[in-house]
Amino acid sequence: MIRLLLLLSLSTLGTVLGFAGALPAAAVVMEHQGWGSGAIGVITGLVYAGVLCMVPFQPWVARRFNILWAYQTGSLFTGAGFIALSMAHSIWAWAGATFLIGLGAGLTWPVTDVLVASLAPADKKGTWTGLFQGSVGASFALGPFIAAGLDPHDMFTAAAAFTLVPLLPLIGRQSAARMDSADCDAASLWRVAWLAPELPLLGFIGGFLENGTQTAVTLSALGLDWTEESAIALAGIIGIGALASQYPAGRLADSSCSRRVIGITLIIFTSSCLLLPLSGSMPSIYWGIAFVWGTAGGSIHTLSLTVMAQRFSGARLLTATTLMVIAYTAGGIAGPAIAGHAVSWSPVWGPMILFAAIALLGLPRCSTAHQQPMSSSDLTTEVTPTLS
Repeated sequence: MIRLLLLLSLSTLGTVLGFAGALPAAAVVMEHQGWGSGAIGVITGLVYAGVLCMVPFQPWVARRFNILWAYQTGSLFTGAGFIALSMAHSIWAWAGATFLIGLGAGLTWPVTDVLVASLAPADKKGTWTGLFQGSVGASFALGPFIAAGLDPHDMFTAAAAFTLVPLLPLIGRQSAARMDSADCDAASLWRVAWLAPELPLLGFIGGFLENGTQTAVTLSALGLDWTEESAIALAGIIGIGALASQYPAGRLADSSCSRRVIGITLIIFTSSCLLLPLSGSMPSIYWGIAFVWGTAGGSIHTLSLTVMAQRFSGARLLTATTLMVIAYTAGGIAGPAIAGHAVSWSPVWGPMILFAAIALLGLPRCSTAHQQPMSSSDLTTEVTPTLS
């Protein structure tokens, strides 16, 4: 089982590495071809549209076939999308390639989260989740640097290789990882959302904060007459904070109540938002605020996944993971768009009010959510992934 987790984790990290490098490279090529920034933004956003279109069907695919088959199919879709990027010249070709990448991600994204949650010891789920999510964050951070050192078309080829080569050890192997399909209704998205309504809410908040704050600080800093280099570096501080926080957040969740830690994180995040007006007279404080925002966004995402892993198992764990991916993706799409409008209203007061309000949405759920895991009668057949 550990071997399967290692193989799929390495494959996922390779795909994320290619994804993080290929999308900026695609933006550069499209700009050179004369496409406007608005069109480029829509095209790159189609990746997340593809995720949202595919991921609701992921539990059914895993139950109908098996987890390994679903993962391999998704990776093939994503690799084909990277290859298509290297041949794209029309707007429709670009759109089709990025949408195909998203469809593949919709199949592969939940699988590794499920396996990490399933295989981690009961008292180490936060640690394993934090370690894996931190590795994903490192891949996201490294991808653009690889793209900066390569020709864009070479980056597309490298992204395809990063995605497809790690699949080679899995060719010809059989997986015993199969979901019980006898109780599809009990494992439905709506059922899980009813049992744990705090999970999609926290998933949305995590996606909103992780993605929206990077857009907000860049535009806000430019609105405060910072240089372009400083504004970009400020967004980088958020990425560093998110990367640095995920493993410690997971370790902390193992030794204390995950929901209590989420509540404390949201309070700290809200408090940092209230300091934002000081950045006009004390610009240096914005660097500390950006780091806190990054650590909060990364921590909430990891802690939400830990809560999910502690509460669910079996087929319902896969459904819960799918629900979290949908919620996080929706937040990731909405965050930058709404943050941009907030900054256009006011570079300081706009993001302060917006992010404080979003963070406060999660506090009631953290204080009222059930603390005990689901009883065995609520759980479907366990996932027992092995390779033979």
